[in-house]
Amino acid sequence: MADFKPLQTKQWLALLAALFVIVLIAHLAIITSATAQFGVKKAGETPTFSTRMIELPAVVPVVEKMAEVVSPPKVSKITKIAKRTERTESTQAAKPLAAAPLAPQSAPVLPDTAVLPPKPTEAAEAAQATSAATTATIGDPTTTTPAFVALESGLHTYKINFTKNGVSNQGSADISWRQDGEKYTLNLLATYTLLFKNFNVFEQNSTGNISPFGLQPARFSDKRLNRSEVAAHFNYASEKIIFSANKPDVPLLAGAQDRLSVIWQLAGMLAAQPARYPPGSTLTVQTVSASDAEPWLFTVNEPETLNLTSGSHIALRLTRNPRREFDQKIELWFATGLNYLPARFRFTETNGDYVDAVWQSIQTVSN
Repeated sequence: MADFKPLQTKQWLALLAALFVIVLIAHLAIITSATAQFGVKKAGETPTFSTRMIELPAVVPVVEKMAEVVSPPKVSKITKIAKRTERTESTQAAKPLAAAPLAPQSAPVLPDTAVLPPKPTEAAEAAQATSAATTATIGDPTTTTPAFVALESGLHTYKINFTKNGVSNQGSADISWRQDGEKYTLNLLATYTLLFKNFNVFEQNSTGNISPFGLQPARFSDKRLNRSEVAAHFNYASEKIIFSANKPDVPLLAGAQDRLSVIWQLAGMLAAQPARYPPGSTLTVQTVSASDAEPWLFTVNEPETLNLTSGSHIALRLTRNPRREFDQKIELWFATGLNYLPARFRFTETNGDYVDAVWQSIQTVSN
C-alpha cells in the first residue's frame, strides 16, 4: 500500500498537466474564430465599413406581442370595480329568483273610539248656505236654481227725469204687469211732454210663461220714436234666440231674460229668498235686447232709503256696471216693504245722459 500512493500522485499530476494543455489550445482556437467572425483586425490594418439591409419581417410582430405580454394596459380601480359588478349582476340575473310570499290580507283595524266632527249648529248651517249663495247664475244647472215669487198684477206709474245731450227733461212711464200664474205680459210705455203735447218716446213689450223658477220670455219687442218695431224670439226647442232685425241667431241660455222682464225676474227672486242675496253677492243672467244678447252681472249693494210718494222705504239696490265702451250703467232699487217692488231704475250712458224713473203709484188690473 505504501508503494501505491506515490504512483497515484504522479498519475494525477500528469493528468492535470494534459488537461491544462487541452484547455489552453481550445481557448486559442475560440479566440481565433471569434476574431475572424466579428472582423477584428490585426494591428496595422485599416478598418473598412460596409452596410447592408437587414429585413426583420417576423421580428416586429413578435416584439409587439412581447410588449403586450410584458406591459399590459393599465386598468383603473373604477373599471375593475365596474367589471366585477357586471359579473356579479350577470351571475345574479342568471340565477332564478324566488317569488316573495304574499302578505296575508286583513281587515283594517278601526280605533276603539271613532272621533266624529262636531255637528254644525243651525246658525252655522245658515251662514254656510248664505255664503254658498253669494254668487248665482240664473238658469245655471250647476247651482241651485233660485225660487221665484211673481208680483201681483197691476199698472205701475213712474215719474221720469232724463237728459238728452245734457238737456234735462221730464216725463212719465206706465208699466203694465199681468200674470195668471202660468203666463205673463209686460208692457212699458214712456212719454214726455213738449209744448203741452205728449210724445211716446219708446215702447217695450215682453210675453211668455211663468215657471217655479222664474219668467220664460217668448217674445220681446222694442219700438222707438220714429222707428220701426224690432223683436227677439226665444225658441226653446232649438235653444236659439232669433232676431227680426237681420241679426244672426245666438244660443239661448237657461234662465235668459229680456231687457224688460229681467227687472221683474230679479224682483221675484228677491221676494222668494231675500236672505240668499246679502250685500256683496252677485247674480248673472243672459239679457236679450231686440238685436243682441249678453250676460248681465248684478251686484247687491247695501240697503238704502227711498223717499216715495207713499213715504220712506228701505230698498235694496242692484248695480250692473259697464263692461265695455258705450255700455250703460244700470241701477235697480227694490223696496223691501213692498214685496220687493221695482221702486226705481236708472240707466246712465257713458256721456252722462241718463233716464231715472221713480215709482209713484199702482192700480189694480184684471189678468
